[in-house]
Amino acid sequence: MSDFSARVENSYLKLYENPETALHAAKEIRKDNDRPKVQDILAQAYLLQGNYLESVRISFEKNTTPLSDHELLKNLILAREFYALNLYDQTSKVLAPIISDKAKSKISASEQILFAKLHQLSAQNFIALRNLAAARKSLQTSTEFAPHLGFASKIILGDNELLRATILAEEGNIAEALKITDQLLQEFSTPRTRYLRSQTLQLRGNLFFADQKYTKAVEALQEALAPIENLTYEPLKKAIYSDLSKNFLMLNDNGQYDLYKNKYNKSSSLLENNKKEARRELIHLRSSLTKENNQLILQNKREHFYFLLAILALLLLLAGYFYFREIQKVKSLNRQIGYFRKLSFHPPVVKEKTKEKELVKKQLFIPKEKELNLLEKLELFEESKNYLDNNMSLATLAAHLETNTKYLSEIINKYKYKNFNTYINELRVQHVIHLLSTNPAYLQYKISYIAEVGGFTSHSAFTNVFKSITGMSPQEYMQTLRNEQL
Repeated sequence: MSDFSARVENSYLKLYENPETALHAAKEIRKDNDRPKVQDILAQAYLLQGNYLESVRISFEKNTTPLSDHELLKNLILAREFYALNLYDQTSKVLAPIISDKAKSKISASEQILFAKLHQLSAQNFIALRNLAAARKSLQTSTEFAPHLGFASKIILGDNELLRATILAEEGNIAEALKITDQLLQEFSTPRTRYLRSQTLQLRGNLFFADQKYTKAVEALQEALAPIENLTYEPLKKAIYSDLSKNFLMLNDNGQYDLYKNKYNKSSSLLENNKKEARRELIHLRSSLTKENNQLILQNKREHFYFLLAILALLLLLAGYFYFREIQKVKSLNRQIGYFRKLSFHPPVVKEKTKEKELVKKQLFIPKEKELNLLEKLELFEESKNYLDNNMSLATLAAHLETNTKYLSEIINKYKYKNFNTYINELRVQHVIHLLSTNPAYLQYKISYIAEVGGFTSHSAFTNVFKSITGMSPQEYMQTLRNEQL
């Protein structure tokens, strides 16, 4: 194991012992290395502390390390941020494309642990969405991917068992869930697993509460709080304060109820304010990233355009060269024909004449030039915002661009990587998002009016298209922007 790998593993181990220590260790590595694994540890440490804002900022920092699993890790970090901020639909949107039907045999050993974490996060997200059947399936897949070797695997498998107990509790199987917590408490018995032990005891307290055993619940929760009360695991402490206040209320212990209720209110206020700032920062960073990606796409289009021009010029040169050769052949052939005519002998020249006609016919057709011309017209169409016309159709646009529907459809598929309807709808949704983000007045309008401004013919069509593209309904998106202005 390299020195860097050893220091990364040491920082990872400290996440579940003391987040402050983990942050310090990871920052020390970062002075000499700018790698995704360090970024991942820092983001996790801030989340465990409840510092959602810093976690979002770390997650969106650029990292150019050329690792094969970099893209997977980047998606894991991003999905984790959405989940921590209770944006469950967006979490699903990030996870679904990269974990669907991925066979273990098709990935490298280094990626297995990442897929185990991705499926585990998917299970947590499904639990939040109350889809327990899907959560159980994701959990099973996560366990299958875990390599069963080292501390990281122990953490994943232990967390999976904790989630399994949570699912059982949601289904009302308290006894079976308690058995799992008994086993986990034996495994999580060292300072290195302090956080996981407190998590397990907190779940155990909830199970006793559901079983109306309030005294036992208090004992489990106080045992969960003791080792972390002076550490910065704020979200877990907040949950324990809330659970303790509920149990003391049921036990009619007003003094203890007031104590933990006040602690909960103070902790909740701090965490919610930080979460609110993190959501605002997330929207800002995603908007910046989208703008940067659009600029990159535009740059790639320009490069592609110039590349096509170069290819076209080369083809024209080659065509000119071959045309010149064919002309010379034709002249030579005519000389031969004249010679044979003098001898009253007619050689079979039909085949050569046919080739000559085919060559001339090919020279009259230049598809690349038409493609470039149509692409230029499409860019002008996008800038003109004529896509906001709700009567816009493939035939209408084809007539406007002076081409036919079949050719226009082929160009959109080839260069925009989508069909006509998706192309038009994405342009309209991007226009609506720009209006909502830059002009607060639009946040006060009705959805039906926003739909009309965006070129949609109905409220329902606009809502369905907007949600399919952004993962959020228009109302949810507008409410998020309104909240960020408060």
